[in-house]
Amino acid sequence: MSDNHVAFVFPAFASDYTDHPGQFMPGFSDQFNAMLSQAVKFDPVLTGFSFAGNTFLDDELRTQYVTYTYSCAVSGLFHKHHVVPVITAGYSMGIYAALFDSGAISFATGLELIRQAYRSLSQSLKERKFGMGTLIGLDNKDIQQLIDQASLRVEITNQNASHSFVVSGYRDDLQKLMELAKEEGALHTRDLGVSIPYHSSYLEEGAMDFARQIVHLEIGTPLTPVISLIDQIFLSTPGLIRQEVSRNLFHPLDWLSTMQVMREKQVARYAECGPSTGLTKNARFVDGVRFSPLPSMLP
Repeated sequence: MSDNHVAFVFPAFASDYTDHPGQFMPGFSDQFNAMLSQAVKFDPVLTGFSFAGNTFLDDELRTQYVTYTYSCAVSGLFHKHHVVPVITAGYSMGIYAALFDSGAISFATGLELIRQAYRSLSQSLKERKFGMGTLIGLDNKDIQQLIDQASLRVEITNQNASHSFVVSGYRDDLQKLMELAKEEGALHTRDLGVSIPYHSSYLEEGAMDFARQIVHLEIGTPLTPVISLIDQIFLSTPGLIRQEVSRNLFHPLDWLSTMQVMREKQVARYAECGPSTGLTKNARFVDGVRFSPLPSMLP
C-alpha cells in the first residue's frame, strides 16, 4: 500500500476553534481569508467572523458556511502542494466540501446548496422542536430497543463506530432517550445543539423541496471519487450527486461502513480537512484507519 494513498474527509459543523489545526499549516491564513472574502459576497454578515471573537457558533446556518469555507481552504492548500486524495468523503453536511474538493461543484455552488438545504428543511419543520445527539457505549440493538419500548420519536441516523451512534428526532424524546441510555450503561451522551434532525425521515418533505430548488445549479462530473455515506457507492455522475445531496438530508448514514470501504480501497492515510478533530478521534475505534495531523501532510 502506497503512503501516497490519501483520503480527504470533511466534517459537518465546527463546535470550537480552540487550537484549530489550520493555524499550524503554513499558508492557511491567506488561503482561508481569500475564500472567506468570496463567502462574504454571498453573506455580508460573515465579514465579522473571527477565530478569537465572533465565530458564529450560535448561528446554525453561518456555522455551516464557515465550516465549509474552512474545509475548502484546507483542501485547496493541499492541492496547491500537490497533495491529492484518491477518495473524498463528506460527513453529514461535509458533503458539500467533498464535492467542491472533487471538482464537481464551484465554491459558490456549495454555499448555495448549504443555504437552500437549511431554508427548505427549516420551512418544512414549522415550529416543531427537534434536535440531534450522540450515544456512546451501547450497540444498535440496545438503542433501538430503548426507542421502541418508550415509543420515542427518535431515529438512529448514523453509526460512527461499533458502539458510537448519532440519533435525531423530537427534542423532548431525544432527552428522554439520553436519560434511558445512561441508565442502560451508556458511557457518554451529548446533545449536538442543533434544531434540525438531519438524516431522519422527518426531513423527507424538506429534502424533496430542496431537490426542486437546486435543479438550476451546475453540477459536474467529479475528478476525484466521492463516496456515499448512505450505501458506500461512488458518486461518479452529476445525476448521482444530485440524488445524493437530497437523500443525504433525510436518509440515515453509516460512517463506520464508509471508513471500512475506504480502508479496503487501500487508503493509507486520512486527513480531516476541517476545523475539528472529531472524525480523527473517532477513527481510534475503527481498525486499520490512521489519520495524520494536517501540517504533517504538507511536503
